[in-house]
Amino acid sequence: MTTMTEANLCRKFVNFETENGRKIELEAVYEDSLTSGSPLGTVVGFHGSPGSHNDFKYVRNRLDELNIRFIGVNYPGFTFTDGYSSQEHTNIERQNFSNSLLDELAIDGKIAYIGHSRGCENALQTVVTRSGYGLVMINPIGLRIHKGINPISRMEAIDTLYSWLPSFAGNAMMLGLYKLVGLKIQNGEEAINSMRSMMKVSLGGQLEYIEKMNKMDVKKLIVFAGKDHLVEEEIIFESLEKHEGLQHFNIEDKISDEEKQKIMDSFGGSQRGASVFVAKDNHFQNKSQAVLVADACKAMFEVNETVKNKL
Repeated sequence: MTTMTEANLCRKFVNFETENGRKIELEAVYEDSLTSGSPLGTVVGFHGSPGSHNDFKYVRNRLDELNIRFIGVNYPGFTFTDGYSSQEHTNIERQNFSNSLLDELAIDGKIAYIGHSRGCENALQTVVTRSGYGLVMINPIGLRIHKGINPISRMEAIDTLYSWLPSFAGNAMMLGLYKLVGLKIQNGEEAINSMRSMMKVSLGGQLEYIEKMNKMDVKKLIVFAGKDHLVEEEIIFESLEKHEGLQHFNIEDKISDEEKQKIMDSFGGSQRGASVFVAKDNHFQNKSQAVLVADACKAMFEVNETVKNKL
């Protein structure tokens, strides 16, 4: 399928381990908007479930205008990068894959990691373990079970039924289910991998990385919405209590120029960043708040101080 980011797709073989130690060699398909690099910095995106590098196409468009490089990771089994047998979809395997790709790319300069939905867990883990410069969490999933995956037992039952059915029937079932809930999906295999990756979310396991990040000089932006059909706003407000030092903004609808400037100012000096709640926005703020996200990354990169890891 032709997309607005197709021209930027690259391929690179990566080697990583599964959770049980099995060696995997895979051709990773990823987006690289500026292979020559950028003197300002690089933004690395981790997509949701379902999702792909195209989750960030509107963010990438703005980053192009700002001359900031964008790398869009495509997880195995999500249409672009092939899956592999006995894939677990846990954060351990997802991190092993993406870290292997990032090692191969050997990106110079400042890096900000951004995630949308399910990808926020991986963006968070990556910024901590790779000592990144900034983090953006777009519609994060919180620290406890939210309505999009409640009850988990229902997904487990569907997964069991899928394993019993012939592949054509199971894939047709999954494609129909995901289309029924209004999620963009290419085929049944992507749907079952999306569901399995949601069954393996860490949720409360993120707290360890939040606490580590609180001790690091890393800038942070969290944006979430009041009309998110998958995650309750109160779950995200609860999780915000664990993120130290963020300036919070409650916004009804559109972000004014004055409000946006205050958000940008929150990345200056020793300030840590901002959390932004938009009451009338939805789960797809990777589109509606794309300019805010890209401009925030630029503001993070422009901070005139040395990032030091205090861990």
